[in-house]
Amino acid sequence: MSTDNEAYRSIGLPPGIIRLSRNENPIGPSPSVIEAVKARCARINRYEDPDQIALFRKLAELHGVPHDEKLALPGADSDGAWIRVGDGSEHLMHAVARAFLVPGDELIEPHPSFGLMSRFAEESGARAVRTPLTADFVYDLDAMSAAVNERTRVAVITNPNNPTGTIVTHDALARFVAGLPERVMVLVDEAYADLSEDQACADGAGLAREFDNVLVVRTFSKGYGLAGFRFGYGVAQPRTMKHVRAFHGGSPSAMVLTAAIAALDDPDHVIRTRNAASASKAIYYGACEELGLEYIHSEAAFVLIAVGDAAAVTASLAERGVYVKDAEATWGIKGMIRVSYGNEEESRIFVRALREILS
Repeated sequence: MSTDNEAYRSIGLPPGIIRLSRNENPIGPSPSVIEAVKARCARINRYEDPDQIALFRKLAELHGVPHDEKLALPGADSDGAWIRVGDGSEHLMHAVARAFLVPGDELIEPHPSFGLMSRFAEESGARAVRTPLTADFVYDLDAMSAAVNERTRVAVITNPNNPTGTIVTHDALARFVAGLPERVMVLVDEAYADLSEDQACADGAGLAREFDNVLVVRTFSKGYGLAGFRFGYGVAQPRTMKHVRAFHGGSPSAMVLTAAIAALDDPDHVIRTRNAASASKAIYYGACEELGLEYIHSEAAFVLIAVGDAAAVTASLAERGVYVKDAEATWGIKGMIRVSYGNEEESRIFVRALREILS
């Protein structure tokens, strides 16, 4: 391990480890979340509080959708609900696959992208159709539209995209949705939307208000720093959400709901997170330009960097206690690594290690 970081301790990790492979929030959760969770511990013997219905109101207000006042407890079923919460966005995505796909159906998801829905589709006996990105690593919506046929039931948009960090604009996505048959559900995964600074980035909830075949999933893992709590939620029109509800059970724990409410009460923490991500990415961009490395400008929590031998560089970084993702091995993006943002010290340790390896 490099002497650069052997004594360094990052929040929530053993000393000397710089983990830039899992897109975690390096600055941690809001201090108010920690205090709220501590306070809730004193009455963990009780079930969820009825007043935690405030979480649904806050999420509805955040996304400009109606709140169903008939909801009595968090997670309670309601035919008028636009919001559904769950144990991470992945559980909701799995429910979408089960709700809208049967054997013989098709799902369209570009490659490279997160790819989870393609795996869920195959588990359901459906076929995953992987369309290419453009030469600039942006979603090719024309290629997605051209892939639609009578068997197509779901189209997946990860925005910003993982692992490229590129975005689909609001106008482009609106045109794409409007051109689809109404039977095709559009799942918009906005895991990294809180980190985007581009005002043109599509507003999935805005499209869900306009189109009843749009469902948005979001997570508190990235912008709010609650990865360990696994809290996610979906936004869609009630008719669509009712269909998903039939395949999605359970409710987050009282501790998770408490943390989510406290996180929403500190919106400035998302701004702090976004600023930290931007500062870290700026350090990466500067190093790439200094070293003559190509990279993809990112609106997400990570940057794709061309390093030549991705496997060798990933292994050499790991030997120094710096962990990144081999994008060639994971997504087939030749010669590239994906590096999550860190705090300033983590980012500079990574850059020094990369410079040392490539020199």
